[in-house]
Amino acid sequence: MTTFKADRPREPDFKRGYQCANEMLVRSAVITGFPFKAKELVKEQADISFCTYEKAQNKYHQDIRQFGSDSAVLMEMQGAHIIFYNQDEVIYRIRFSIMHEFGHYVLKHKLNLTREDGLYDVQEIEANCFAAQILMPEQLLRECRKRGKPTSVDFIVESFGVSSEAADKRRNTLANTVVEWRSREESMYDDIILNKYRMLLDTIAPIPRQYSYSFEDDFQREQERNGWMDTRSRWR
Repeated sequence: MTTFKADRPREPDFKRGYQCANEMLVRSAVITGFPFKAKELVKEQADISFCTYEKAQNKYHQDIRQFGSDSAVLMEMQGAHIIFYNQDEVIYRIRFSIMHEFGHYVLKHKLNLTREDGLYDVQEIEANCFAAQILMPEQLLRECRKRGKPTSVDFIVESFGVSSEAADKRRNTLANTVVEWRSREESMYDDIILNKYRMLLDTIAPIPRQYSYSFEDDFQREQERNGWMDTRSRWR
């Protein structure tokens, strides 16, 4: 008797979520610092509406929690996309939940999957990857560390406006990521992201004096060298 194994779900595509977040970090006019306004970013990038769980209950007599989440859900209704979110949660959880659901939209995920569907967990991981990168960019955290700033959970929470749980997961993920293994596509925006958010970096992780570059100091040293050369020429 021949038996057939059920089709296994594909592996999470971490690279795709990471790249989509990087492109948005570079191109968005809404993201000028951290934390940014999640709703404004979504409205800038897509035609998506928002509705609180409370409004869905009172106006449409619909308990959105029945669709699988106590925090937020992305749904397509009559051709329109809507992010329903729990207005009673703290702001940093709302922000992450909205970015998570927006990740489903950006990554063109299948909606309304049940938890029993093999693709459900894969899509959840990918949406989390997108949300983590856009809310706590890897490039900025690594640059902070290069500047001698310990990227502790408290530091990430304070600098990027996320929960301690999200900060802890982000910290652990980066600790297990080898940046040298990033592909060319994954690394192509690194310098642009660092340059765009340099003012933020200088605020949350100032460059130590011994490593800092000063145009005025460099100009003064050049003048001294020129003066020394002029003096030496007169000695000949």
